[in-house]
Amino acid sequence: MKIWIHANTLPEIEEIFFCSKTDRDAILASISSRDITKSMVRTKSSNIWSYAINVRDTDKDIGDVYVQFKGPRGGPGDIYVLYDVPTRIYRKWMSASSKGSFYWRYLRNNYKYSKLTGDKKGKLKNAVNNI
Repeated sequence: MKIWIHANTLPEIEEIFFCSKTDRDAILASISSRDITKSMVRTKSSNIWSYAINVRDTDKDIGDVYVQFKGPRGGPGDIYVLYDVPTRIYRKWMSASSKGSFYWRYLRNNYKYSKLTGDKKGKLKNAVNNI
C-alpha cells in the first residue's frame, strides 16, 4: 500500500493524515505537527533548523526522517519528511560536522520525500507529491 499525506493549508500544519491511495477518505492515522516539532533536534546549521526520525520498522532498521529548514529570516521554515531512511545514515547525519552538507550529499536525492508545509509540492524527481 502506498501512503499519501494530507496536511491542512495553514503555514504551520496542525495534523498530518495518512490515507490509502485507493480510499482517499479513509484516515489510517494522524500526527499532530506539535508532536513532530517537539521531537525534532535543533541544530547549528546555516540552512537546517532541526531534524528527527520516526523509526517505523525496527527489523529493517529504517525510519522516516523529518527535516525543517531555516526560513528566509533565519527562523524555522518548511518541514519535509524523507521515507525509509536507514537509521545508520541518520546516526551519521547526527554526528556530521556540517548537517547541511551531509543532507545535500547523502539524503536530498536518495530518498522519496514529501513536503509537509508551504505549497506542499515537492520539486525534485523523488518527490511523493500530496494529492
